[in-house]
Amino acid sequence: MYNGEHMKLKDVLRQYDEQSLYFYARDLGIQAAKDILPEELYETMVERILNNHHIEKRLSILDDQTYQVFLEVLSDEEIEEKDNLWLERLLDYDLIAFEGDELFVVEEVKEIFLNLQNELSFQQERLQKVWLLQCQQVVTHYWGECSIEQFQKLLLLKECFGEEVDIQTLLQDLPIGEVQIAVKENQVYWRSLPNSAMLREYRVSQKRFDYYIPTVEEIEMLFEYDYDIQQEGIQRLKTSLMSNHLEEEAVDQLLHEVWNDLSYGLDVQGIYARCLEKTGLSSKELPVTVFEEIDQSCRKFIYRGHTYLEINN
Repeated sequence: MYNGEHMKLKDVLRQYDEQSLYFYARDLGIQAAKDILPEELYETMVERILNNHHIEKRLSILDDQTYQVFLEVLSDEEIEEKDNLWLERLLDYDLIAFEGDELFVVEEVKEIFLNLQNELSFQQERLQKVWLLQCQQVVTHYWGECSIEQFQKLLLLKECFGEEVDIQTLLQDLPIGEVQIAVKENQVYWRSLPNSAMLREYRVSQKRFDYYIPTVEEIEMLFEYDYDIQQEGIQRLKTSLMSNHLEEEAVDQLLHEVWNDLSYGLDVQGIYARCLEKTGLSSKELPVTVFEEIDQSCRKFIYRGHTYLEINN
């Protein structure tokens, strides 16, 4: 057994279920993980994680709130319930781990962080990488693709970037699982879309519109929640669902689905019907007009991030 205060990466890997462990090993470039004895596999994985600087890469993409929660765990401070979202992120990155009910920073992570934390270059790099990850949400939610120059307009909304920024190099230095965009021939594009029939359709509809440039606050919100939690229609729908005694977590998940489906141009009637089915509510309890209102005022992919109301005014 190990002492939680000295919890190592190998101990964290032991907590993985078999399938997740094999997937992780594959991502680390380890072939035929099933044929390797467990202890040997753990050691090989830890070696790959450390040698390929995965810990440094994960630490360098912690946004300010997640970074603050990490410092609190490191200092053995009590974590408040409101911080659970950022706590989950740290757990997903294997930077911290539970031993019983206690939370600890993983030993190798602690050692690496203590060597990095006061380096100015680390903090500057962290700010740049986080903002780059946040800005990629605009490509995946609103634009689909754009020129490097257009993407730089987003990056320059914050002072952590100068005019001369090598997006390609920064992307290569991010954890693979976090990168959703790629650069090719002066174009930045959403990796899920190239050469798809959907992209060809979007290109035709997008031609008539300029790129919508969100505010810094909008971009940060998109990154945090993956949808526009402040939109009036979404707020009204949330109030309506909560008043019908649905669990808040289930409501937030439903709002996320509704906003994204409408944003990507799916049929409002179909989305509405699915919501009635999922919630068990009647059309009187949950009127379709709320969904139509969200549809008209949510930012749409086909309009390069503009809303139906904006382009028709």
